[in-house]
Amino acid sequence: MALKIFVDFDGTITQQDVGNLFFRTFGGASCDEAVGAYRAEKISAKELFRRETDAIGELDEVAAGEFLRGQKIDDGFMRFVEFCRKRGIEFHVVSDGLDYYIREILSNNGCGDVSFFANKLERTPTSNGSSKLSITFPHDDAECSRCACCKRNIMLARWGEDDILVYVGEGYSDRCPAQYADIVFAKDELQTYCQAMNISYHLYTTFDDVISRLEEILSKKRIKPRREAEMKRREAFVAEY
Repeated sequence: MALKIFVDFDGTITQQDVGNLFFRTFGGASCDEAVGAYRAEKISAKELFRRETDAIGELDEVAAGEFLRGQKIDDGFMRFVEFCRKRGIEFHVVSDGLDYYIREILSNNGCGDVSFFANKLERTPTSNGSSKLSITFPHDDAECSRCACCKRNIMLARWGEDDILVYVGEGYSDRCPAQYADIVFAKDELQTYCQAMNISYHLYTTFDDVISRLEEILSKKRIKPRREAEMKRREAFVAEY
């Protein structure tokens, strides 16, 4: 039996939703309008990102760098990273955000080698110190439009029969992967969803809470998979193959 941990980024590792703030800061009010259309299920996640990227036009690299350096992460996240490393626990960051700011923020906080999956923002330099932007979706699911980066598929691709999947999240894009996890850490919107869907979860505020609970879990002789999650994982594989 091995624990495999998957962690959301925006609002989970970071203290606020960096993606939304990034687009609002550099793309303006039209980005909020696009988010509203997405929440109303009028457009897909990919279309949302395309509209937000188009709204920015050219990105001021100096201003963007200052913006990213000002983003703070959970005080306990580095202790969580060390906790996993010392115990040989595999973990990945999974995000429906952008690799650009995730890479920069992790690097700025001394954990640039942490594995992560996200949507890809391409930046092409211009002569005036800005960059033209384009976005691609290397981890999408052709049959699902609610997320541009399919966290569920990333988890399932790394799941083995004897693995216990752990998920840590807080928001809209965490609702799907939480259904496939044996152990869920939730707060905010994800907590509300878990309550509504009768998904058992551990409430957390910081990653120190996650560490404390995981130490208790690992002290047990046997960790049982969550039956509903195990069934959904098997159903997903049957549907795929």
